[in-house]
Amino acid sequence: MQGSTSNQGMFGSQAQKLFEEIVSWFDSDMICGLEHSQIESKLFENGYQLLRRLLPTKIF
Repeated sequence: MQGSTSNQGMFGSQAQKLFEEIVSWFDSDMICGLEHSQIESKLFENGYQLLRRLLPTKIF
């Protein structure tokens, strides 16, 4: 069980980092000039990756 606790911390920190990157990107000037569909696609892709990183924290 001890190994799963350390995995939870690892996956949790990866998820936290990705979440912060998503928020930072969304709040930056990098999205200026992008079409709504492009922004939506990027958020969907990154959101999916975020969920994939969160999932192991609940399974193990």
